[in-house]
Amino acid sequence: MKILEGKTLSAQILAALPARVEAVKAALGRPPSLAIINYFADSPSAVYVKRKVAACEKLGIKVELFSPAAAEGYPAFKALLARLGADPAYDAIMLERPLPDGFETLETWDALPAAKDVDGLSTLNMGRLFISKKFSEIEAGGYFVPCTALAVIRLLKFHGINPSGLNVAVAGRSAVVGRPLAQMLTALDATVTVCHTRTKDTAAVFKTADLVVTAAGKAKWLKKDLLPAGATVIDVGTNFDENGRMCGDADFAALEGHAAAASPVPGGVGPVTLACLIEAAVRAAELAARAGSGPENKKGGIILT
Repeated sequence: MKILEGKTLSAQILAALPARVEAVKAALGRPPSLAIINYFADSPSAVYVKRKVAACEKLGIKVELFSPAAAEGYPAFKALLARLGADPAYDAIMLERPLPDGFETLETWDALPAAKDVDGLSTLNMGRLFISKKFSEIEAGGYFVPCTALAVIRLLKFHGINPSGLNVAVAGRSAVVGRPLAQMLTALDATVTVCHTRTKDTAAVFKTADLVVTAAGKAKWLKKDLLPAGATVIDVGTNFDENGRMCGDADFAALEGHAAAASPVPGGVGPVTLACLIEAAVRAAELAARAGSGPENKKGGIILT
């Protein structure tokens, strides 16, 4: 089984950024800046927050972590978003999910400034993604897209896997991974089925898939008996097993000898997602450095390594 590791690709993406960071410093008189809002220090996604901060600091990117208390309520959250959105000292805003109950509303995504929305969750960025028919339009569009979904596409490309013509099953329908990834894969001419908790026969869908992407958030649930021999598995899950060790949605060890290729957790999609986020933060600063810049500036399009 081929291991679809992401550390090499992540290093390549990050290695291209120092020169861009220096150019931003010259143009703005300060380094690129990223604000991270995280409500839950013990959530699976929060594992990566410290890594994001460390990677930014290593590259000379200013990063500030905001850890509000859920008890402060939604108005305080909206006020924080408004303050960060209006403050030119912050180029990029990253919302770590999950957010407190009732916070993930259309009002929130409308309030998130598209030009600073490096994870592509604002209504403007998400809408632009979903009206794009071909991936070339997404690449050239200049808007931000969800980093994890983009990381999956970049990992596939890096390992020479072309989705065109493939039957793809995506487990999970979140706005961060499942749905935007399905859109990107469709734009790359794959035939995509999105499975979720109400799918009647997930196994039947998986058995016809050439490529399975799982973002269900359930430790080691994907067993080899759910997959056809020779399938490729991209594991986006971030979970912890009974021993407290990070693991994915797939029973990785059990896939050996059955799957053709699989991405590990940790060390697969995660490092690439981190690199895509930091690259997006730099791009947000580059856009801010251009007079009249914004997410519509096509010179800031996605770069695929």
